[in-house]
Amino acid sequence: MARIGLIGGLSWEATACYYRYFNQFHVGPSPWSQPLVVIDSLDMADIVVHQRSGDWEGAGATLADAARRLVAAGAQVVAIGANTMHRNYDHVVAAVECPVVDIRRSVAEEVRALGGASVGLLGTRYVIEQDFYCDGLVDAGVAVLRPDESATAELQRIIFDELTQGRLHESSRETLVEIGASLVARGADVVGLCCTEFGLLLDESDAPYAVVDSTKAHVRALLGTARALDDDPR
Repeated sequence: MARIGLIGGLSWEATACYYRYFNQFHVGPSPWSQPLVVIDSLDMADIVVHQRSGDWEGAGATLADAARRLVAAGAQVVAIGANTMHRNYDHVVAAVECPVVDIRRSVAEEVRALGGASVGLLGTRYVIEQDFYCDGLVDAGVAVLRPDESATAELQRIIFDELTQGRLHESSRETLVEIGASLVARGADVVGLCCTEFGLLLDESDAPYAVVDSTKAHVRALLGTARALDDDPR
Protein backbone atom coordinates (compact mmCIF):
# COMPACT_ATOMS: atom_id res chain seq x y z
CA MET A 1 0.00 0.00 0.00
CA ALA A 2 1.25 3.49 -0.82
CA ARG A 3 2.53 5.44 2.16
CA ILE A 4 0.29 8.26 3.47
CA GLY A 5 1.87 11.45 4.80
CA LEU A 6 -0.13 13.53 7.28
CA ILE A 7 0.64 17.10 8.33
CA GLY A 8 -0.38 16.75 11.97
CA GLY A 9 -0.34 18.59 15.26
CA LEU A 10 -3.31 20.73 14.17
CA SER A 11 -4.34 19.77 16.98
CA TRP A 12 -2.86 16.71 18.69
CA GLU A 13 -6.42 15.53 19.40
CA ALA A 14 -7.23 15.68 15.69
CA THR A 15 -4.01 13.89 14.77
CA ALA A 16 -4.82 11.12 17.25
CA CYS A 17 -8.24 10.74 15.61
CA TYR A 18 -6.65 10.50 12.16
CA TYR A 19 -4.26 7.76 13.28
CA ARG A 20 -7.04 5.79 14.98
CA TYR A 21 -9.32 6.03 11.93
CA PHE A 22 -6.51 5.06 9.54
CA ASN A 23 -6.19 1.80 11.41
CA GLN A 24 -9.90 1.26 12.06
CA PHE A 25 -10.89 1.76 8.42
CA HIS A 26 -7.94 -0.03 6.82
CA VAL A 27 -8.69 -3.43 5.31
CA GLY A 28 -5.60 -5.58 4.77
CA PRO A 29 -4.73 -9.20 4.07
CA SER A 30 -3.93 -9.97 7.70
CA PRO A 31 -5.62 -9.13 11.02
CA TRP A 32 -2.36 -7.35 11.92
CA SER A 33 -2.21 -5.29 8.73
CA GLN A 34 -1.86 -1.55 9.23
CA PRO A 35 -1.70 1.26 6.68
CA LEU A 36 1.67 2.85 6.02
CA VAL A 37 1.53 6.32 7.61
CA VAL A 38 4.15 8.96 8.34
CA ILE A 39 3.19 12.04 10.39
CA ASP A 40 4.94 15.40 10.56
CA SER A 41 3.57 16.88 13.78
CA LEU A 42 3.72 20.68 13.96
CA ASP A 43 3.43 22.89 17.04
CA MET A 44 -0.14 24.18 16.93
CA ALA A 45 0.82 27.21 19.03
CA ASP A 46 2.88 28.51 16.10
CA ILE A 47 -0.03 27.96 13.71
CA VAL A 48 -2.47 29.78 16.01
CA VAL A 49 -0.18 32.82 15.98
CA HIS A 50 -0.31 32.86 12.17
CA GLN A 51 -4.09 32.42 12.19
CA ARG A 52 -4.79 35.21 14.67
CA SER A 53 -2.49 37.67 12.92
CA GLY A 54 -3.87 36.79 9.48
CA ASP A 55 -0.42 35.65 8.36
CA TRP A 56 -1.63 32.94 6.01
CA GLU A 57 1.51 33.19 3.89
CA GLY A 58 3.60 32.32 6.93
CA ALA A 59 1.28 29.43 7.77
CA GLY A 60 1.48 28.24 4.18
CA ALA A 61 5.27 28.23 4.27
CA THR A 62 5.21 26.14 7.45
CA LEU A 63 2.81 23.59 5.94
CA ALA A 64 4.76 23.46 2.68
CA ASP A 65 7.94 22.65 4.61
CA ALA A 66 6.09 19.86 6.45
CA ALA A 67 4.81 18.43 3.17
CA ARG A 68 8.32 18.34 1.73
CA ARG A 69 9.57 16.54 4.84
CA LEU A 70 6.82 13.95 4.46
CA VAL A 71 7.73 13.26 0.85
CA ALA A 72 11.40 13.00 1.82
CA ALA A 73 10.31 10.42 4.41
CA GLY A 74 8.61 8.33 1.73
CA ALA A 75 5.05 9.65 1.57
CA GLN A 76 3.35 9.04 -1.78
CA VAL A 77 0.14 10.92 -0.94
CA VAL A 78 -0.12 13.86 1.46
CA ALA A 79 -2.89 15.46 3.52
CA ILE A 80 -3.37 18.45 5.81
CA GLY A 81 -4.87 17.12 9.05
CA ALA A 82 -7.15 20.13 9.68
CA ASN A 83 -10.07 21.83 7.97
CA THR A 84 -8.96 25.39 8.74
CA MET A 85 -5.48 24.85 7.36
CA HIS A 86 -6.94 24.00 3.96
CA ARG A 87 -6.71 27.76 3.68
CA ASN A 88 -3.15 26.82 2.67
CA TYR A 89 -4.03 23.85 0.46
CA ASP A 90 -2.52 25.50 -2.62
CA HIS A 91 0.76 26.10 -0.77
CA VAL A 92 1.04 22.39 -0.05
CA VAL A 93 0.08 21.36 -3.59
CA ALA A 94 2.79 23.65 -4.98
CA ALA A 95 5.40 22.17 -2.62
CA VAL A 96 5.13 18.51 -3.65
CA GLU A 97 4.57 16.46 -6.79
CA CYS A 98 2.47 13.71 -5.20
CA PRO A 99 -1.34 13.86 -4.76
CA VAL A 100 -2.67 16.06 -1.94
CA VAL A 101 -6.11 14.86 -0.84
CA ASP A 102 -8.52 17.76 -0.22
CA ILE A 103 -10.76 17.44 2.85
CA ARG A 104 -13.37 19.74 1.27
CA ARG A 105 -13.79 17.44 -1.73
CA SER A 106 -13.85 14.42 0.59
CA VAL A 107 -16.74 15.97 2.55
CA ALA A 108 -18.62 16.95 -0.60
CA GLU A 109 -18.33 13.46 -2.07
CA GLU A 110 -19.77 11.89 1.07
CA VAL A 111 -22.59 14.45 1.23
CA ARG A 112 -23.54 13.50 -2.32
CA ALA A 113 -23.21 9.79 -1.49
CA LEU A 114 -25.87 10.32 1.19
CA GLY A 115 -28.13 11.85 -1.45
CA GLY A 116 -27.57 15.40 -0.23
CA ALA A 117 -27.24 18.51 -2.35
CA SER A 118 -26.53 20.91 0.51
CA VAL A 119 -24.48 20.86 3.69
CA GLY A 120 -24.79 22.76 6.95
CA LEU A 121 -21.28 23.90 7.79
CA LEU A 122 -19.94 23.55 11.35
CA GLY A 123 -16.33 24.57 11.92
CA THR A 124 -14.01 27.32 13.08
CA ARG A 125 -14.69 30.98 12.41
CA TYR A 126 -12.09 30.81 9.61
CA VAL A 127 -13.88 27.90 7.92
CA ILE A 128 -17.30 29.51 8.21
CA GLU A 129 -16.57 33.17 7.52
CA GLN A 130 -13.81 32.99 4.92
CA ASP A 131 -14.63 31.72 1.44
CA PHE A 132 -11.89 29.14 0.86
CA TYR A 133 -13.82 26.30 2.48
CA CYS A 134 -17.29 27.06 1.13
CA ASP A 135 -15.87 27.65 -2.34
CA GLY A 136 -14.22 24.22 -2.20
CA LEU A 137 -17.53 22.58 -1.33
CA VAL A 138 -19.43 24.50 -3.99
CA ASP A 139 -16.81 23.65 -6.61
CA ALA A 140 -17.33 19.99 -5.68
CA GLY A 141 -21.07 20.30 -6.31
CA VAL A 142 -22.55 20.95 -2.85
CA ALA A 143 -24.42 24.06 -1.69
CA VAL A 144 -23.52 25.47 1.74
CA LEU A 145 -25.54 26.87 4.64
CA ARG A 146 -23.54 28.72 7.31
CA PRO A 147 -24.50 29.34 10.95
CA ASP A 148 -25.12 32.86 12.20
CA GLU A 149 -22.52 35.01 13.95
CA SER A 150 -23.53 33.98 17.47
CA ALA A 151 -23.40 30.26 16.67
CA THR A 152 -20.09 30.71 14.87
CA ALA A 153 -18.57 32.38 17.94
CA GLU A 154 -19.75 29.53 20.15
CA LEU A 155 -18.29 26.92 17.80
CA GLN A 156 -14.98 28.80 17.83
CA ARG A 157 -14.98 28.79 21.63
CA ILE A 158 -15.74 25.08 21.86
CA ILE A 159 -12.95 24.25 19.42
CA PHE A 160 -10.15 26.42 20.81
CA ASP A 161 -11.01 26.51 24.51
CA GLU A 162 -12.10 22.89 24.84
CA LEU A 163 -11.58 20.33 22.08
CA THR A 164 -8.06 21.26 21.00
CA GLN A 165 -7.08 21.01 24.67
CA GLY A 166 -8.67 17.60 25.20
CA ARG A 167 -11.71 18.90 27.11
CA LEU A 168 -15.05 17.24 26.32
CA HIS A 169 -18.30 18.58 27.77
CA GLU A 170 -21.82 17.24 27.31
CA SER A 171 -23.15 20.81 27.19
CA SER A 172 -20.94 21.47 24.16
CA ARG A 173 -22.20 18.32 22.48
CA GLU A 174 -25.76 19.57 23.01
CA THR A 175 -24.81 22.95 21.55
CA LEU A 176 -23.27 21.29 18.50
CA VAL A 177 -26.42 19.23 17.94
CA GLU A 178 -28.62 22.32 18.31
CA ILE A 179 -26.62 24.41 15.84
CA GLY A 180 -26.67 21.53 13.36
CA ALA A 181 -30.45 21.18 13.80
CA SER A 182 -30.92 24.90 13.07
CA LEU A 183 -29.10 24.44 9.75
CA VAL A 184 -31.23 21.40 8.89
CA ALA A 185 -34.33 23.49 9.66
CA ARG A 186 -33.05 26.07 7.17
CA GLY A 187 -32.72 23.42 4.46
CA ALA A 188 -29.40 21.62 4.88
CA ASP A 189 -29.65 18.01 3.70
CA VAL A 190 -26.56 16.95 5.67
CA VAL A 191 -24.58 18.53 8.52
CA GLY A 192 -20.83 18.69 7.98
CA LEU A 193 -18.63 18.34 11.06
CA CYS A 194 -15.93 20.42 9.41
CA CYS A 195 -13.68 20.69 12.42
CA THR A 196 -11.44 17.67 12.81
CA GLU A 197 -12.21 17.48 16.55
CA PHE A 198 -16.02 17.58 16.32
CA GLY A 199 -16.19 13.80 16.02
CA LEU A 200 -15.06 13.69 19.65
CA LEU A 201 -18.47 15.14 20.56
CA LEU A 202 -20.82 13.78 17.90
CA ASP A 203 -20.53 10.52 15.99
CA GLU A 204 -21.95 10.03 12.50
CA SER A 205 -23.88 6.99 13.74
CA ASP A 206 -25.73 8.62 16.66
CA ALA A 207 -26.58 12.07 15.33
CA PRO A 208 -30.27 13.02 15.04
CA TYR A 209 -29.81 13.93 11.35
CA ALA A 210 -27.50 12.98 8.50
CA VAL A 211 -23.90 13.88 9.33
CA VAL A 212 -20.54 13.71 7.57
CA ASP A 213 -17.53 13.76 9.90
CA SER A 214 -14.82 15.53 7.89
CA THR A 215 -12.01 13.62 9.60
CA LYS A 216 -13.51 10.24 8.77
CA ALA A 217 -14.33 11.35 5.23
CA HIS A 218 -10.75 12.54 4.76
CA VAL A 219 -9.31 9.28 6.08
CA ARG A 220 -11.56 7.19 3.84
CA ALA A 221 -10.48 9.25 0.83
CA LEU A 222 -6.80 8.98 1.77
CA LEU A 223 -6.98 5.21 2.15
CA GLY A 224 -8.76 4.98 -1.20
CA THR A 225 -6.10 7.11 -2.87
CA ALA A 226 -3.30 5.06 -1.30
CA ARG A 227 -4.88 1.84 -2.56
CA ALA A 228 -5.32 3.31 -6.03
CA LEU A 229 -1.69 4.38 -6.15
CA ASP A 230 -0.63 0.92 -5.07
CA ASP A 231 -2.72 -0.63 -7.88
CA ASP A 232 -1.39 1.77 -10.53
CA PRO A 233 1.07 -0.18 -12.72
CA ARG A 234 2.98 2.98 -13.75
